[in-house]
Amino acid sequence: MENSQERIEQPSNKPGGWKHAGLLLGGVGISNLGDFIYIVAINLMVLNMTQSPAAVAGLWIISPIASVCTKFWSGSVIDRYDQRQLMIGADIVRALLVATLPLFSSLWMMYAVMFLISMSSSIFVPSSQVYITRLVPAERRKRFNSLQALISSGAFITGPAVAGVLLFYLSPAAAIYVNSVSFAVSALILMLLPKLGIGEQSGGKSRLSPRIIAQDWQAVLRFSRKSGYVVGIYVIFQIVLVIGMSLDAQEVVFIRQVMNLSESQYGALMSVTGIGYLVGSLLVTLLAKHIPIRHMMGIGVLMVSLGYFLFARSFSFELAAFAFILLGLCSALANTGLVTFYQNNIPVDLMGRMSSVIGLMLSALQVASILIAGVVAEYLSLRLVYTVVSAAMMLVALILWITSLLPSRSSYYQEAVTKSATMK
Repeated sequence: MENSQERIEQPSNKPGGWKHAGLLLGGVGISNLGDFIYIVAINLMVLNMTQSPAAVAGLWIISPIASVCTKFWSGSVIDRYDQRQLMIGADIVRALLVATLPLFSSLWMMYAVMFLISMSSSIFVPSSQVYITRLVPAERRKRFNSLQALISSGAFITGPAVAGVLLFYLSPAAAIYVNSVSFAVSALILMLLPKLGIGEQSGGKSRLSPRIIAQDWQAVLRFSRKSGYVVGIYVIFQIVLVIGMSLDAQEVVFIRQVMNLSESQYGALMSVTGIGYLVGSLLVTLLAKHIPIRHMMGIGVLMVSLGYFLFARSFSFELAAFAFILLGLCSALANTGLVTFYQNNIPVDLMGRMSSVIGLMLSALQVASILIAGVVAEYLSLRLVYTVVSAAMMLVALILWITSLLPSRSSYYQEAVTKSATMK
């Protein structure tokens, strides 16, 4: 495969530098903060309304189902239209929809609105990924991605804390309205960013149709056959992380019923995970330029898998806390490496469609793995399920890391040399 960095046009040096990157980080960061406030508030609002754990569990299945329904066609839209405008539109739609949630007394109406919110998020996330790749030069991407991980981890810590204060002094509805405002503020910040145009595959003013969507899927399949190593490595690493997320769905059951820990100890474990992720993101930000992408990916995902394995074999609070800290520390490393690898090896004009097709498969896998893990745990020991799955994750991660070390694969992990006209 020819070097993708030579194929991808980088207009980012023209519209600006770290000023624009900082605005983008700010907009996405505020949106992330609102998301974590929303997660806490909406769970409590639904529980107060229904007193049903099943109704709350239903919230966690809405997002991947909405993602599956959206990603069939969203990549074709993202690659053909201005990604900045799509991000702004998605934020405005989410702000308006979130603001209506406290007005409903029907659970199914709330589910329907949350489904539309999740669809908007399925547009926003891959649009931002393409826009970031266009805005940030190749030699600055790893640094930018590490900063984005740091901001996300900060939102992970402060979001629930802010939600707790709002819930204590006000109500879940107030926290929901704060989330709506955060989307609106994010949209305003994104309006200050430069327009970067659209990709080569825009097709002029051609209207989206089933034929065009089918052609786009064929283009993705052709690229996947041509660049099987890149797509295969990225997808398999993502599958490892998605399977880990399916284990997260049984986390509270494992902690409370298998380990017999108290609710306060469960809360403490969640806190140390967030702190670990924040510290890990900070370390990655400081050390990003010194860590090769292949080791970010390999060591990061391997250590995340090890964290799950240690948690599976934990018989005390202390060992579980260590496992959760390890998970938090290495998640930022793995995610930064994966995102940078993807940006450096996927043509930017195909990235929206690739993200959607891969995201569709991962979302379907996420739904299936959550359901399978829950069913299997009913008939087998949950500790056994955690142990076997996490051990398999470690083995796959180790094999992929070793593969990345082969001299014949070194070109896929090359990093751009800093240019003289760097971002100012």
